Amino acid sequence: MLKLDRKTIVTLLWLFISVFECIPPAQAQKNEAKRYTDLMELGVAAFQKKDFTAAIRYMSEASSLMPNDTIAPLYTGIAAQQLKDEPTAKTQFEKYVALGGRDAAVFYTLSSFYKADQDYEKALSTLDKAIAIHPANRDLANERINIFLTSNRIDEAIDDLKKAVERNPNDVQSLVNLSIIYTNRATKTDEEVGKLEIETKKESDLGKQLADTKKTLDVYLTEQKRLNALLRKQPQNAELKRQLGTVKQRITDNQATIVQLEANDQSAMHASAALESGRRLAEVREKFVGEKKLEKAYLTRALALDPGNYDANFNMGVWYFNQAVKLKKVVDGMNLAEYAQYGKRIEGQVCGTFKKVVPYFERARETKSTEADLNEHLTNLQNILKQFEEKKVACVMPIGDEPFLTTIPADPVAQRPLESKPTTTPGPKPGQTTPTTTAAAQQPVDSKPDRPTEPPTSQAVVVAFPRRFALVVGNSAYQNGSSLEGMPVNDATDIADRLRALGFLVTLVTNSTKSTLETSIGQFNQQLKNADVALFFYAGHGIEFDNHNYLIPVDAKLTDPDDVDLQGVDVQKLIDRMRRNTHAAFNVIIMDACRDNPFKSFSRGGSRGFKPVGDLSGEGNMYLAMATGWGNVAENSSGRNGVYTRSLLNHLRSGEVLDDVLLRTQIEVKRQTKNRQNPQVVTEMAQEIKLKF
Repeated sequence: MLKLDRKTIVTLLWLFISVFECIPPAQAQKNEAKRYTDLMELGVAAFQKKDFTAAIRYMSEASSLMPNDTIAPLYTGIAAQQLKDEPTAKTQFEKYVALGGRDAAVFYTLSSFYKADQDYEKALSTLDKAIAIHPANRDLANERINIFLTSNRIDEAIDDLKKAVERNPNDVQSLVNLSIIYTNRATKTDEEVGKLEIETKKESDLGKQLADTKKTLDVYLTEQKRLNALLRKQPQNAELKRQLGTVKQRITDNQATIVQLEANDQSAMHASAALESGRRLAEVREKFVGEKKLEKAYLTRALALDPGNYDANFNMGVWYFNQAVKLKKVVDGMNLAEYAQYGKRIEGQVCGTFKKVVPYFERARETKSTEADLNEHLTNLQNILKQFEEKKVACVMPIGDEPFLTTIPADPVAQRPLESKPTTTPGPKPGQTTPTTTAAAQQPVDSKPDRPTEPPTSQAVVVAFPRRFALVVGNSAYQNGSSLEGMPVNDATDIADRLRALGFLVTLVTNSTKSTLETSIGQFNQQLKNADVALFFYAGHGIEFDNHNYLIPVDAKLTDPDDVDLQGVDVQKLIDRMRRNTHAAFNVIIMDACRDNPFKSFSRGGSRGFKPVGDLSGEGNMYLAMATGWGNVAENSSGRNGVYTRSLLNHLRSGEVLDDVLLRTQIEVKRQTKNRQNPQVVTEMAQEIKLKF
């Protein structure tokens, strides 16, 4: 029998115990591996059944068994995404990356989570790690640029894109994206230009405001003298007293404004501010032009590489489109003198610039013929060019295709005939949003061009003229014919109040005799020497005889045709007199007077409303608006006002354009009378401008 000493026995016992202690850990590891596999299989099965909650539970438990494995956190994160459980997805993807995962989509998605949290540094750091693993992955590079743009780190985005182009000179998408960045920059710079233009104009216009206020004060002082003279003759005339009170108040207001504007400290301050604003404005304008040039230059390079590229063609078309819109705004903002000097010529440039859009939009359509936005823009463009064609505008292009600013050129812009085909150098596009990606685990989307700015539909300059005069006459109480029961006086009173609210200096005359009416017209014509707008409104009886239209005073006694010329007021003479006495841009005559002849003893002629007037031509624009059609009569009305005047009051509002007011009034009267009364408007346009109230 083998005898062992104590030392040997202890050693063997230790070895025995050690061997048996090793058996449970090995078995445990084997059991854990099987458990991990089983859990993952359950997780995958649940995922396939779209039971994402169960999938997350199984795979999270599996991950706890194998903490260094990347598969479980990857699939757990994807399942959490399906449930839109962003915190869980973010945690699992962070674990995946920390364990050495290399899937580019996970890095991309994780960076998008950080971007949504505005943790831009963490988003960029994640992308940098991914790009180090996948240096050729364009999606990661584009998302890096998107984060720069989102965090307003524009210079870094530009640097990245330029490096991409340096690495691959044929990288068309990077060139398009560069143009988009400069588009966005130019859009913001243009907004700054607009604000500075307003600021600079506000400061520099104070001197002009002072001069204009003094001129306006002189007009009111003259009007005060006239009203005082009339009141000495008619001391009880309430209407004259009311008009004088209004004029005195306006004199006081203008005098207070002048005192404020003449303050020396104010003048010095505004002069300094105007100088600084002007300097800053020049700098920002130069910056805007530079950005627009770069925008166009990168699109030009993209089209040279890929002439059929949809985004590049569409964006280039939009660049020209928005240039045309900007130039159109220059025309719309002109005053009369500027329009006379530049208007027609610059309109030709507007047309020519719109024509430059056509080949780019058409080439884009060859690539994507069903693109709804593009087809809509093409239709809109064709309609715009049709308007220019109907107006017989000669389409030309400024030499150089330089970016336009919203200012009137100091010198005539050089022109060249529009080429029938685009030059080999296309141009950039307007304000676009930059390419962004929002969905997790998706590739970055390509840039999409924006909708071009809609151009103003009106082709005329719209001006709110300041010096406005009106003579408003209402005759109701006829002494020798049928009374009109006060309605024309109501019409005239309400129109007078509305015109005063719109800035008119109004003379209201009610129930006028022949002498009063002619005197009022004479005094009104004297006022018109300083007028921008002259408006005459008449409500009462009016008849036609021997191809002449006559307004009838309340004291007229018409028993014979020859009485009409002696006792009525000839409308054509009124028109001629207004033309002679004013250089106003607008002469407006509105007559709610086409009623039946109330003088029953006068049987030959004059039984039905007015006839077409004769000559309306002259220097300014003439509008003659009638309550109903030639040879017809206006319908009777119940209530305070006649049908026509009531409709006119509904549309005669601040900010409205005269043409629109008269058109809407015509439509409303026809609707209310079921087409029995059809108002007429006759115009003679000497300048292509519109009156804004």
